[in-house]
Amino acid sequence: MPCNHAIILAAGRSMRLRPLIDDKPKCLLPMGPKTILDWQLESLQAVGVHHITLVVGYRREMIQDHIRTHYPHLDVQYVENPDFATTNTLFSLKRALDAHQGDFYYLNADVVFESSILKRLVPGDDGGYLAVDCKQCREEEVKVLVDGSAVLEIGKHLDPSACYGEFIGVAKFCGSFADRFRASVHTEAVPGNEMQFFEYALDQMPDKTGLTTVDITGLPCVEVDFPEDYEYAVNQVLATFKAVGHDA
Repeated sequence: MPCNHAIILAAGRSMRLRPLIDDKPKCLLPMGPKTILDWQLESLQAVGVHHITLVVGYRREMIQDHIRTHYPHLDVQYVENPDFATTNTLFSLKRALDAHQGDFYYLNADVVFESSILKRLVPGDDGGYLAVDCKQCREEEVKVLVDGSAVLEIGKHLDPSACYGEFIGVAKFCGSFADRFRASVHTEAVPGNEMQFFEYALDQMPDKTGLTTVDITGLPCVEVDFPEDYEYAVNQVLATFKAVGHDA
């Protein structure tokens, strides 16, 4: 059965983007004629996803109002992370997984990407499928160490020179792997790990069988962490959307 659910993490404040986020959450930053969240929701609908678990925190009312106004047809379940200022994506994902059982697409709410990236994840039906840009990575990026397409390690801590590429924050988890991953998230989201990213739960899995990369090299995407990322997304990535036929 096709996966028709997505989890989007949109709770964080993203202080590195100040002053852009002083009056709005990062996912509602204007990106051409739309917002980052709009691009994501439209891409999800393009692959048949109409059920969303959305983790909110910082300025959550603005996100809820935006979806209520522009996407009344979507089935959106809001899960609040009231500790968004003192916890990271591992704890936000745990809250989402408490609310949703089963397969799901995963999106960080700060990733601007061309819709065909999600389409490349569609065929997977039992595993963890990570959209990975094969390139020379920076220290800041979430990197993967692989054997073929199998992921051996994942995280920001890895040596960039030894890694295959960057995990862009878009994935699909389904079948028995999703169950094992869910168990790992619940095991690792404990006191002491408050500031861990969700990828930590993947990296800590003793058996990563089924965790693989999906090559999206050459398809436009950017994770918006810094003001320069935002400028690059607006001035470069959106222009590429138009060139490949994404309705920008």
